[in-house]
Amino acid sequence: MNHHGDLLPADSTRDICGGMPRKRERGSTGSCGLAGVGGGGGGLPLSREERRRRRRATLKYRTAHATRERVRVEAFNVAFSDLRRLLPTLPPDKKLSKIEILRLAICYIAYLNHVLEA
Repeated sequence: MNHHGDLLPADSTRDICGGMPRKRERGSTGSCGLAGVGGGGGGLPLSREERRRRRRATLKYRTAHATRERVRVEAFNVAFSDLRRLLPTLPPDKKLSKIEILRLAICYIAYLNHVLEA
């Protein structure tokens, strides 16, 4: 929301300098509007951190990062589903949180260990 309490338009983006949402202007590359500062126009060369920050501000980088993150989260959720199917519960289709799945898996492994030792 903006300072008037209105929802921001769908094409809003985060200002990489201040972290506050701002409306993207036409033709904007996502820079802070600090033209000529820190390199480019004959000024000082960009630091490694500044080059990294600018690269990460590109649409291509953000899109690729979001795609990688979706794939990672999906693999994480599939792993939890696979683990959940191996654990005995009543009822068998009971929905468990991730922490409940982990705790139940720990208890079940401890139980199976006990059975093997007996």
